[in-house]
Amino acid sequence: MSIFIIKIIACITMVLDHIKYAIPITKGFVTRYFGRISFPLFAFLIGEGYYHTSDLKKYYKRLIIFAIISQIPFMLFRTMVGEWKMLNIMFTLLLGLISINIFDKLGKKYYISLPIALILSILGNILRVDYGWYGVLSVFVLYIFRENKFLRFTGFFILNLIYYYKRNLALNNINNIILFGFSVFPTILLFFYNGKLGKKVKYLYYIFYPAHMILLYFLGRFNW
Repeated sequence: MSIFIIKIIACITMVLDHIKYAIPITKGFVTRYFGRISFPLFAFLIGEGYYHTSDLKKYYKRLIIFAIISQIPFMLFRTMVGEWKMLNIMFTLLLGLISINIFDKLGKKYYISLPIALILSILGNILRVDYGWYGVLSVFVLYIFRENKFLRFTGFFILNLIYYYKRNLALNNINNIILFGFSVFPTILLFFYNGKLGKKVKYLYYIFYPAHMILLYFLGRFNW
């Protein structure tokens, strides 16, 4: 499974996650649970993009530019959710990118880089980025264990246990268990990642992210 295939899966499941807010009749098992697959894949892709980039400054610049471009579409979309005073996922990924950049610059010294990642995750909560602290640490965890698929799965599994505990989503009912399973499932998909780029579509997600939110916002204007 190449980067291109992962991007396609991430984009499709992102739409599944978001469409239920614009078109309520789509609410159901698929949109509720399969939508959980999207974000971890994008968090993983940020780490892979960082690892393979030949120009880190351009990578930062591209992420910042599209974070700004995406903010108004994001806020419009979030009016349908009921909470729009937030920063979009690009800002979350940007903080995650900073955390893994620092991790590498420090020579993978966990006792320094982990506290810095935690500080950046707290900053994410303060700035109210989408997915908050969990989003920032997802990028960090999926990257630092990128060379060991089993450690990557275990690290992300533990991160999700903490996330569910902090949200008071105890794993004592079937709904929460299924949500948890789908949240961790992307790391199982990543066992099939072959390290190849596949078809080159550098700007696929960057353009698709704000575009699909604008489309869903206008679709949401209809009486479904």
